[in-house]
Amino acid sequence: MSGAGGVCVVSPHLLVAQAVAAALESVGTAADARQWDDLVPRGARATAPEAMPDLLVVVTNGLDNSAVLGVVEDLLVTTDVRVLVITSEEGAVRWGGVLDREALDVMTSATSVAELARAAATLAAGGTVMDPDQRRALRAAWARSVDRRRELEIRLASLSPQQHRVLELLASGRRVSEVGAELGVSSGTVRSHVKSLRARLGVRTQLKAVAIYQQVHGGGVPVPTVPRPRRGTGALRPGATRFEVSEADPGLHRVSPAARG
Repeated sequence: MSGAGGVCVVSPHLLVAQAVAAALESVGTAADARQWDDLVPRGARATAPEAMPDLLVVVTNGLDNSAVLGVVEDLLVTTDVRVLVITSEEGAVRWGGVLDREALDVMTSATSVAELARAAATLAAGGTVMDPDQRRALRAAWARSVDRRRELEIRLASLSPQQHRVLELLASGRRVSEVGAELGVSSGTVRSHVKSLRARLGVRTQLKAVAIYQQVHGGGVPVPTVPRPRRGTGALRPGATRFEVSEADPGLHRVSPAARG
């Protein structure tokens, strides 16, 4: 990462970072988009402190996984950079585990570009867009999601190896007949396994059993809605225009609250 000071936008998808940086530039906020790999291969500890920006805006684009969280946490430990994470309401809860670090703020994508620019200015000046109550609420939501994940892991551990394999194949998108062919058993035997594993998992449907598997192995544990920043002191107003960016289309798209559904 080159160039000290200012606002630097990064994302696991470069086109997303470029679109958000361009949007900030359009409202008068100097911003520079950088490759995510600038942070990853050398490791945060190899990044010279003088080359760090005043504010690093991380747009996760739905990739709130352990690898992304690890890179950001490493930066928070080894540098003085301020970090603003832009993510979904569901993804925001995953950041609750590192919100004890005051240099990190989390904001959902339900905001206008102008409000994002004001938030960037507030953070670069040493302020915050999250008050203590919001931090505590998000950390509590994260703790609940961790407890929920552990509970689901215990349920999955109660399955027999064959039941676990059946569920794994179903979660991969295979049909009952295809699971039977993979395991060399009849479809009736597969259905019998499904009935037994549903009972052990405490769910009524195959779909819910598959959801549990995906939540544990895919990191998609259902989580409460993250509280939004309040108005005043640089906070972002609830119900603002959502901005969305896709890798396929680097343009910034606004969706009105009414259209959000």
